Amino acid sequence: MVLYLGYCALILIAIYFTYGILKVSGEGLASLGYENNFIREGFSDKDEKSVMKTIEKKNKEQKDLQKFVDDLKDRINGINDLPEYEDLIENTKIAFDTVVRSVVQQAVLAKDNGGREANLKMAKEWKQSLDLLNDYTI
Repeated sequence: MVLYLGYCALILIAIYFTYGILKVSGEGLASLGYENNFIREGFSDKDEKSVMKTIEKKNKEQKDLQKFVDDLKDRINGINDLPEYEDLIENTKIAFDTVVRSVVQQAVLAKDNGGREANLKMAKEWKQSLDLLNDYTI
């Protein structure tokens, strides 16, 4: 038992000294402040200008993209406001639901596994489309 306590004490002392040495070497050298100190923190002026130029370019691109998105939203809202469009969506939901039910029925009544699997795959795709329409809000 005493042997294990001794090992633990040696490990803790080693960790303590390692931490102390790393802390002193990192903070101590940076705080000396020599003119030719090669420890650099942050960007150089050239790097900072390059990054700022890139950021400004990306911001401009985002503004242009936002304008396009706003125009697209206006167009979508203009179409969504038409009462005929809401009727079209409802009729499409009914048609998709009918197709899903028909294909599932064909899959259940199929005589071979190949036809059953093909019909179930087709029903899955139609069901995904129907779910998309059901989640669609006007």
